Amino acid sequence: MPVVSISLDDAILDSLDQVAHRRNYRSRSEAVREALREFIDATEWGREGGQASVIIAVIYRKDSPKADLAMLQHRFDAIRTMLHTHLNEEDCLQIIVAEGSTARLKAFIGQVRRVKGVKQIKFIQTTAMR
Repeated sequence: MPVVSISLDDAILDSLDQVAHRRNYRSRSEAVREALREFIDATEWGREGGQASVIIAVIYRKDSPKADLAMLQHRFDAIRTMLHTHLNEEDCLQIIVAEGSTARLKAFIGQVRRVKGVKQIKFIQTTAMR
């Protein structure tokens, strides 16, 4: 692995060491590598034309029309897997894993947000490594 040198002020280096210790990293390098991967994922997610994987968690009301959500899922061919569970008497959780272009994934998330009865959406994205 190539060695890269960077300059950090004392406050950032101290914060890095504290985080690395709390998260049980073996070294600063390991912590910096993870931070850079997250930075690259976030930056590439904003770039049109990139490829990504996304995990989407959707909380929605049980009594709302589920057909809208199911229709979106059937029309979106990038979905790799789904998991459904009941959270309580009123709410369900749907977890969706999808892969494709960032533009297509963003459009899908936008469509899910507009489905009646959707209360909350959280997602984790990662870029496809080349």
